[in-house]
Amino acid sequence: MKVFALARVLQLAERRSETLSRSVKFAHGIWLRARGHQVQLVALRDARIAQLAGELRAGVTAARLQETNRLQQVQAAEMRAAQDAIDAAHQAWQARLAEWMQVEQRVKALRLLEQRHLAHLAVQQRRTEQREHDELVELMHRREAGTREAWDAA
Repeated sequence: MKVFALARVLQLAERRSETLSRSVKFAHGIWLRARGHQVQLVALRDARIAQLAGELRAGVTAARLQETNRLQQVQAAEMRAAQDAIDAAHQAWQARLAEWMQVEQRVKALRLLEQRHLAHLAVQQRRTEQREHDELVELMHRREAGTREAWDAA
């Protein structure tokens, strides 16, 4: 019985697929955490805006207003950095996902080849069994015919 010639290739491709699957999940987690960080920054910004609105009603000094303006600029920079982190994480996630999908297609193709190989082996095995059965039946018919001739001669 012939062994599937690409069995080792299939095994390695399956391992690679599993590794990439974990990598995709990890990259997705990074992307989700980056989005969560952005949500936290937006909530912090909104809280500071509400606080500033309350302070502005009561009146603030110029120094306090400058400090608040500087903090808002820092927040805006943090928001841009958070968006850049989200974009980078999303791009990394999508790249890993595309690579995993490519490897997964290869695994599927190799599994299909393995199934075809096994089906071919099964057909060969059935043919061999049928041939052996036919030879055995033919041998039995010859023996019966030889036995009949011996009875008829006697």
